[in-house]
Amino acid sequence: MAASVIERFRELVVDESDPFYFDHPLDHVPGMLLFSGTLDLAVRADSARSRGRRAGRVVAGLDFTRFCELDRGTTLSCRPVPGRNRAWTVAARQGAKEVCAGTIAFTDDTSPSPAPPAAPAAIPPSRHAPADLVHRHRPENILVGEPVRRGRGVVEAAVLRPPGRERDAWTPVEIVEAGRQFATLLEHSEHGRPMDARLLWVSLRLDVPFRLAGSVPLLLRWPVARVPGPRSRCTATLADASTGADLGSLAYEAYAVDPERYERTRSS
Repeated sequence: MAASVIERFRELVVDESDPFYFDHPLDHVPGMLLFSGTLDLAVRADSARSRGRRAGRVVAGLDFTRFCELDRGTTLSCRPVPGRNRAWTVAARQGAKEVCAGTIAFTDDTSPSPAPPAAPAAIPPSRHAPADLVHRHRPENILVGEPVRRGRGVVEAAVLRPPGRERDAWTPVEIVEAGRQFATLLEHSEHGRPMDARLLWVSLRLDVPFRLAGSVPLLLRWPVARVPGPRSRCTATLADASTGADLGSLAYEAYAVDPERYERTRSS
């Protein structure tokens, strides 16, 4: 098939015994698995279209429109965006229903989108954040450190490596999961969400390095802000902890619901 019309489809592999994506029992397919699956499909399509040219950055926007259920198959699709080089429309469907959709694009440039210069950063403590604050059960799956407040306007947290991966290159999946944990932590520690609140993903936006040397220490930086409204929103900067240089950005949007409302939502 000509590179200009490459389209790819794949059934999402859902392994409920996977210790990372199913860190604890879930009644639906986690959003991180949908992101990972669509990213992998886009990477494969892009590699074929660009003749193996490695990407410098990945820029993506995904919307999560409904629960992705465990008791049925999920089909992933990837199509080139007309008129845009190395950009792909991706989606996840269960039957006729779309559960996740958006775009994933790759760039040759390794530099982040233009942003004001960052202040030099101090590397935050590397102690893991409390598991309940990041909604993780397994210690090895906690990818952010305890938050540190810098003055009155900034909260930072180190991005941590799973055991055995200290020297491996950072991956977008690790970075996005660390950002998700950071956003979750902030909902409890900064915004006072009850510990039993469930955060249901609505959208994910990112602009991060596609492959970054594991020797680069990373931190997440959040300018203290509270966006009014019923949704939970968090936009954080990914930075080099040793220099303070901005490396990218991550934005998350979710609904926070209590257990009773969650049960009503799932049973409706």
